[in-house]
Amino acid sequence: MKCSPMMNELTTKQQQVLDAIREFQSQNGYPPTIRELAEMFGQSSTAGIHKMLNILRDKGHLIKDDRKSRSLGIVDPHDLTAERIRSLPILGHVQAGMPQLAYEEKEGDLFIDSEWAGHADSFLLRVRGLSMIDADIRDGDILVVQKTENCRNGDIIIALLDDEATVKRFYKEHDRIRLQPENQTMQPIYVQRDYPHFHVIGLVRGLLRKF
Repeated sequence: MKCSPMMNELTTKQQQVLDAIREFQSQNGYPPTIRELAEMFGQSSTAGIHKMLNILRDKGHLIKDDRKSRSLGIVDPHDLTAERIRSLPILGHVQAGMPQLAYEEKEGDLFIDSEWAGHADSFLLRVRGLSMIDADIRDGDILVVQKTENCRNGDIIIALLDDEATVKRFYKEHDRIRLQPENQTMQPIYVQRDYPHFHVIGLVRGLLRKF
């Protein structure tokens, strides 16, 4: 098994920057931009923060993708298998209720264990609403979604209906499709199987929740 090199000790300033990234991630569910970090430390220029982040990356405490604005990921110092960490895009939110236009409004990226990330084309969506509460999918949860059009009865899917996104259980019924909420107070949505503006875009494979 390949292991990452031992991490180098941090200066006080480097530790402060790392702690600021960790706290921002904990509060918001995604990492700060370099501009936001500069503002946290009262710097009008991002040059100093850029340099600090590169040092943290070189010391093995941080993952950083210079092509993306929210691409900072903290490496757990107790986990020397950082090769397993993957970045998944957060593509906006999905409605756990009536469908609502919300898909592919990218917020940033989140670094998670590749075992959780699943397939190479997986992505993340935030949940809004309570229609899936009985499946323990709550408002504010982040869903791990495998991009696919293939699904079976009972699968929890992300669907586009008239270009609006929703998360529901999928069932085929004769000549129609039933999109079933997991909330006893809500009614299912029915769609004709040949309706051209209905598409399954992904399967829900897991969720992330901040306590």
